[in-house]
Amino acid sequence: MLAKIDKILTILLATLLFGGISGCDNIDDEPPAVPRGVRTITGDERVIVEWYPNGEYDLAGYQVWRGQNDTNFDLLAEVSENTTRYVDTTVQNGETYYYAVSAYDTDGNESELSPEDAWDTPRPSGQNITLDDYNVFPGRSGFDFSRPEKGSIPWDTPATDIYFAFDADRNATYFYSDNETLMQDLGYHEDLDAVDMVPEIGYVSLFVELIEGHVYAINTPDDNFAKVYVRELYEDAVVFDWAYQTDPGNIQLAPSFKRP
Repeated sequence: MLAKIDKILTILLATLLFGGISGCDNIDDEPPAVPRGVRTITGDERVIVEWYPNGEYDLAGYQVWRGQNDTNFDLLAEVSENTTRYVDTTVQNGETYYYAVSAYDTDGNESELSPEDAWDTPRPSGQNITLDDYNVFPGRSGFDFSRPEKGSIPWDTPATDIYFAFDADRNATYFYSDNETLMQDLGYHEDLDAVDMVPEIGYVSLFVELIEGHVYAINTPDDNFAKVYVRELYEDAVVFDWAYQTDPGNIQLAPSFKRP
């Protein structure tokens, strides 16, 4: 009986020394879980990538991947295990980028790429553009979305997409257009960022009535989409925020930052 017990103990000792018992092997080859909830937020020459945190005790960090389509990705950056947000500033407005995230642990095991269809097309945006009534100050009543650095321009400039005026007969204010720009009232919103994408249909030409606090979708003659948020409205002036998609036909005009 003692000889049998000694034999069993010898076998147990040998398996412990050589890692033969499951659970006694110190080598970890189990990768972390695939990161979930990956999403992107559009900015002006930037894209913000966010995801939900992993919960592994041995998590070492994340890798952020970027590609020109949803299947081929290149490593963009590595971030720490306490980070669930990355700002990509190596992008160009009007170009579409696809993103994915993987997680890795302290033993170098890496998860598969995140499955979400996370893509973005950064675009320019701006705030507090003021247009005056073209009947009073015609040289400061128009706006060209493709050249926003000019600010307000004459209403009758060929490049003018929209211009502003007060109609005394109707006691109402309007955006007008004489160059086939299309416009659509998207209703009341808290701010410009409340509208991620503008519609592809439902637009009107010539003019649209303005209401303070409303967002308006714009489709320019070269098929570029824009959005406008009316911050302040007076009989002789309008103050608005804007975003403009430089990629023709692209309706994505998502916010440039995460709203609280």
